[in-house]
Amino acid sequence: MLAEKLENNLKKIAKEYLGKDHIFIRNEIKVFTTNDLNLGDFSSNLLFLASKIKKKSTEEIYKDIKELVEKLPYVEKTEFLNGYLNIFVNKKNLLENFKTILLKNLDFLKSNIGRRQKIIIEYVSANPTGPLHLGNARGAVIGDILSKLFKLANFKVTKEYYVNDRGNQVEILVDSILYKLGQKEYNENYYKGEYIEEIAELIKKKGNFDRDYIKKFAVRYILDKYIKKPLKKLGTQFDNFYFESELYKKGLHKKILQILNNKKLIEEREGAVWLLLSKLGENKDEVLIKSNGEYTYFFSDILYNYDKFFIRKYKYSIILVSADHQDHARRLIKTFSNIFGISEKNFRILIYQMVHITRGEELLRMSKRRGVYITLEDLIEEIGVNPIRFFFSRYALENTVELDIDLIKKETEENPIWYALYTYARFNSIIEKARERKFKLSKNTIKTNLIKAYKFISEKDEYIKIIRKVQALQIIIFDSTKNFRPNLISQYLIELCKELNSFYEKEKILEGEGKAVKYKLIFVIYILKVLEMIFYLLSIKPQKHLYKFSREASNQKA
Repeated sequence: MLAEKLENNLKKIAKEYLGKDHIFIRNEIKVFTTNDLNLGDFSSNLLFLASKIKKKSTEEIYKDIKELVEKLPYVEKTEFLNGYLNIFVNKKNLLENFKTILLKNLDFLKSNIGRRQKIIIEYVSANPTGPLHLGNARGAVIGDILSKLFKLANFKVTKEYYVNDRGNQVEILVDSILYKLGQKEYNENYYKGEYIEEIAELIKKKGNFDRDYIKKFAVRYILDKYIKKPLKKLGTQFDNFYFESELYKKGLHKKILQILNNKKLIEEREGAVWLLLSKLGENKDEVLIKSNGEYTYFFSDILYNYDKFFIRKYKYSIILVSADHQDHARRLIKTFSNIFGISEKNFRILIYQMVHITRGEELLRMSKRRGVYITLEDLIEEIGVNPIRFFFSRYALENTVELDIDLIKKETEENPIWYALYTYARFNSIIEKARERKFKLSKNTIKTNLIKAYKFISEKDEYIKIIRKVQALQIIIFDSTKNFRPNLISQYLIELCKELNSFYEKEKILEGEGKAVKYKLIFVIYILKVLEMIFYLLSIKPQKHLYKFSREASNQKA
């Protein structure tokens, strides 16, 4: 990937220019896209950073290193603007990108950030006590995108769902079922909803009211029907489901207690076992084992993450959780950093905000305990998978998703996912008409004519403008991967679609003499492959046919 190559080359230039002092800025050197392609394909903060070391102005630094940057084989020229180093990529490199996308597709987005290191990403992990909450579903969308990004970045990726099949919430689930069976007095904390009655009826038929049996049956039933099933419809699948109860069968809890005891970090108080986080700078300690002998969720999380790093030997662990787990996440990270020596760079807990769903002026609320739901399955039925995936990924993790049901159902440019899918369908309609006119568009035809096609289109500003816009996708993917910002991809998609629709309106692909039309059609296939790469990353499935989206006739006259 050129973005990765450029960043590495700028770090080498910094080393050559600054000598040993480059270590003070090396990790801060970044490349990013410019807001306007007239200003360059890439921009960098290198001049600002180097000026602090050299005590010179950014313009003086630019003059010092200009020649070094312009010697890079893919650089056409550089410019200085407001302290930034702006870089223009030459046409030879744009040709390479053009070829890669047409012949090797996703290779265009591959990097070596991961260097084949093992990374585990744990997401969704909703308690198996009821239908999937939409907040967890947002985690599914983000987790899927990040997993694909990590694979493109050459990590060895494991996608895992951690099943909390023990603890207080599961005990309340069992009590809720026993109440429906007439075995318990009513308690306002019990779970409600048709699924509780459904499980109670199945238990009743089996005639086994043993508490452990009900617990195992209910957890598996909810996991299979109300979590795995809607996740499969959404397109989310995991490499592994890891059950919390397995941690204790392995005896790992005894080992961890011994480690903590040797470090003088546990203490018994009032019959409970406490982890002395106050010794690590926290304002309160954490219970590991309650006075009734029950292990807490925090203790289980210590065991689970210890297992990841020290038994299964993952180099990196990423966990996606909703905002209501923020304090728990912070304390867990501090525990692993201070007690087990795991760097915060290696153990990341990403916090995402919740989902707000509106219909008109009405805010639709959800409560698992009260039995009031808009389940993921209901939402899929209402608006489909594509809008869910697009809108859940559209916002930065720290922002709440605002999902407007009425907007999503509009077939207008106001609805961004409709607009993106319609853009794809419009360009596919050109290919359909070309095939009706007997144009050959096989892989071999594309490969044979690729260089000639690029030479033809490289002389046209409107074509090169799009190729340069596509070049920016590498930076988007690079940034999204390194900084956990999948929202950049869906934002880029809409920006690209605006450029493409403007091009579509102006350029008559199917007009002109035979060879010119053939070359322009290869460019259309290139556009479609770019869109398909982005849809793949977002797990969005486009329709090829224009009539699926609107009755508007294509203005590309055959």
